[in-house]
Amino acid sequence: MKCPNCGSDLDPLTGVCPQCQGATSTAQNTGATPTTDRETEQAPKRGDPDIELWKASYSPRGMIGTWITLGIITIIVIVVDILLMQSPLKNHAGLLWGITLGLIALAWLVFLAIAWYRKTTIQYRLTTYRFYYQKGFIFRTVDSMEVIDIDDIAMHQNLLERLVGVGRVILRTKDPSDPLLILQGVPNPLEAFKKIDKARRDEQIRRSIKIQ
Repeated sequence: MKCPNCGSDLDPLTGVCPQCQGATSTAQNTGATPTTDRETEQAPKRGDPDIELWKASYSPRGMIGTWITLGIITIIVIVVDILLMQSPLKNHAGLLWGITLGLIALAWLVFLAIAWYRKTTIQYRLTTYRFYYQKGFIFRTVDSMEVIDIDDIAMHQNLLERLVGVGRVILRTKDPSDPLLILQGVPNPLEAFKKIDKARRDEQIRRSIKIQ
């Protein structure tokens, strides 16, 4: 019989492959452990290509507090209208409903427009060496910084944001014009936090800077 791992002949008495058994014994004697994919990953070094590591846009789920507030106000207004219809104002029920429902619809349209605007105009992008923050529609602005200029990074989520999988990532930078950059409405903020922090630390390794 042949060994399924290396193709060598198995020992007819023990049924064990002498080649694989020898390699296992050597590893045990030397204290070596099997190499994993993570261990074989090459360490960061100068000259690594500048590739895209992460990209996202503003998520309307970041306005979860606004949506809940609008929902509560809508319910309250409808209940109040129903109660007023039992009063002498019932003769003007059609006008009352028209005004209140029109105001409610207008409020929802305004905030839906705000959510759409943020979704389409706010973009985040991380590469090996730089972080990009894009905003604006008619007058578009793209700010960028080297990941080495990020001094610290933090992630914040309240209870509602955790429920819908969105949050804020806060970057403290060396840029005097924008020392505190808050990324709002970040989908899966923990993933963004880990990737930005890893890119920052990898660049510190490339430049032989002590990691804090």
